[in-house]
Amino acid sequence: MNLSEEARALSKGQQETVREAGVWLSWLRARLGHLDAAWTARRKRAREVRDLYLFTERELWDVGLSRSDLPAIADGTYRRD
Repeated sequence: MNLSEEARALSKGQQETVREAGVWLSWLRARLGHLDAAWTARRKRAREVRDLYLFTERELWDVGLSRSDLPAIADGTYRRD
């Protein structure tokens, strides 16, 4: 018996359960994808901020920043005047 024959052999209630499980799994897969993307972006930002903290005062000055700007950059609230 192949898959389509097995699907026809299912009762209406079983078919609905399988359909609901498929919808739920699709939602879960999408949600996990969003969480993965958010986690990846957060780690990338953390690496970039860590690299900024490794800059010397002169290097920060060359790119137009000061050490006091780094917490705002880390929080995502930094605005250049």
